[in-house]
Amino acid sequence: MQKNIFKDGEGDAWFERNHKAIMNRQFDTDSIVKAIEKISSSQNVRGGGLLEIGCGEGRRLAWLSDHMKMECYGIEPSSKAVEAACASGVNAVQGTADRLPYRDGLFDVVVFGFCLYLCDREDLFRVASEADRVLNDQGWLIIHDFYSPVPTRRDYHHKAGIYSYKMDYRTLFEWHPSYTCFAHEVFSHGQSALTDDKYEWVATSVLRKNMQDE
Repeated sequence: MQKNIFKDGEGDAWFERNHKAIMNRQFDTDSIVKAIEKISSSQNVRGGGLLEIGCGEGRRLAWLSDHMKMECYGIEPSSKAVEAACASGVNAVQGTADRLPYRDGLFDVVVFGFCLYLCDREDLFRVASEADRVLNDQGWLIIHDFYSPVPTRRDYHHKAGIYSYKMDYRTLFEWHPSYTCFAHEVFSHGQSALTDDKYEWVATSVLRKNMQDE
């Protein structure tokens, strides 16, 4: 399974390939950060904790903790990335999206930080269930990932036998009457520009869980 390949070394390889670029990233213009800022300005947010699934070395979480005073947690398959995150003061653990080591309803915000495209397809129901389990009622879900209106599979460039999956990841949650999509922005991978190249489409989506509306 792909999750085991990433836990057993490919996650560390990803960390080493991307570390320098991540160190130079400006998070004040980051699409996830901008979504969280918009959420935080809402009168409906209670100011609880945030979990980023696929947090890498925790640079975004460190920024949110420093600049927005949020209580942040992260989970990531790369042991090297988790070690780097913890060294910078981020509360991060090694693991995968299908098994979250947190109690029910702990978080006001759950973020999928560009990781769903590498998740095993047979795990998607469990991944969605786990995110829903740890997200409290009235909480917010942010999904940042490759986007395609039709599910597609492509070879993963960095390691044979792994695939990159693109789809509209909102559909993992929108079928449920308790989830409403408040924002969905599609742009080019690596930048905020628009593009006609469907293989470069990335989306940041903001959904709200509201069990009281059922």
